[in-house]
Amino acid sequence: MALGGTIRGKTTTLRLPVEADLDEYNRWMADMRIRHAHGVWHEPAMPATWKERFKETAKERNAVLWSIDAANRLVGLAAGNFWSPTEPGFSLRQFVIDPDEWRKGFGFDAALALHRFLFDYLDLRRCGLELRADNTAGLRIADRLGYAEYARGHEVHYRDGAYVDEIQLFMNKDAWLERWGETEREYPPVAADATR
Repeated sequence: MALGGTIRGKTTTLRLPVEADLDEYNRWMADMRIRHAHGVWHEPAMPATWKERFKETAKERNAVLWSIDAANRLVGLAAGNFWSPTEPGFSLRQFVIDPDEWRKGFGFDAALALHRFLFDYLDLRRCGLELRADNTAGLRIADRLGYAEYARGHEVHYRDGAYVDEIQLFMNKDAWLERWGETEREYPPVAADATR
């Protein structure tokens, strides 16, 4: 697992996870509100297996996992994979906010901080994610960030007696800079002649 370091937003902080976070991870993955919104991180959600799964994730070379704090308490997690060095990008696989903390702005603040880190600090070229079509909060955050739909899987997920589409979304660095370059730069742009 890549060491993601600490990423600070206005109201949230993404930090390296610790073993004490696993009880909350387990609670979220067993929560039907989370299970309804998107796929869960590891199946089944069983406390006895979380420690081992945490170790397995740490062995994955291109994987990264952050815990999300707000007001000095754990409120979520973010997990994803870096692409290859020849294709500098990132796929966000999990982005979970504690259902008891929904509608407080923590999701957008953490997502904005994470993407600032990915595009500005790491200088990645593109990011991708997949969302269920009825995950309105996730789609709202993705739209606000600047993601665009590029593919749709029809009737991919079955639950509650019906099928739901899966939407694949993409954002490149140019789209990020166009929307957020004036307000969310971590560092000033490098001068064109700086590498000469």
